[in-house]
Amino acid sequence: MRRPHHPKHLLVLTFRLIKYFLLGLVGCTIAYVIALVFDLPLVSVVIVVFLEQVLARSLVVLGCLWAIAVISESTRY
Repeated sequence: MRRPHHPKHLLVLTFRLIKYFLLGLVGCTIAYVIALVFDLPLVSVVIVVFLEQVLARSLVVLGCLWAIAVISESTRY
């Protein structure tokens, strides 16, 4: 007998957040390269500080969320 399909809400949410995190990282990279090309040191410093503070911590949170999603989905069956 087949088991009923249970939607994996946490896993879907995690992958969606990872997608937007990577899109934000690409956007910051493009802005940083443009700031370097146009010789805007203040903008490039702000982007680097943002990457070090906000995105680094977001990466840790997303990693923990991903681990929780994988563990919870593997214990369902």
